[in-house]
Amino acid sequence: MSRILKFKEKIKSYLGENEQDTDLMNWINAQPELDQPDILRALNSLLLENFDTKPGVDREDVLAIIDEKIQEFEESILDKKLHESLFKMEMEEKITDEETFGYYLDFTRQEVITRIVSNPENQENWDLAHKIIQMEKDSGFYNPDNWKAII
Repeated sequence: MSRILKFKEKIKSYLGENEQDTDLMNWINAQPELDQPDILRALNSLLLENFDTKPGVDREDVLAIIDEKIQEFEESILDKKLHESLFKMEMEEKITDEETFGYYLDFTRQEVITRIVSNPENQENWDLAHKIIQMEKDSGFYNPDNWKAII
């Protein structure tokens, strides 16, 4: 069974159980980022299969517009993943000793905390903070006291 068909079946199970749209959206958001465009394509396909077009509305135009937005979303995910990989590779090349790594983490942590304190609604900063915390845990540098300003 193809990935799209698997996603369609899962979406149908959410829609068939009369669950709230938020349950479906929570499930989509919980999936790996790289799977989300295909899930949206499956959802779009299901919606179009059951979509009654109004006179003057071309089903193919609607499909093209939605597909373009999904493609843009997918490209943004791939761009983000590429930038993360390039950043990680660059840091691995530059940071070779523990002292430099610790200095880098301190600087980055303080910058992210400053950004969160100045704009707590910016989800990207929170996401970055979670990634840095995970990196600190993975490398043995994590100390919850370092994050007390925002935790």
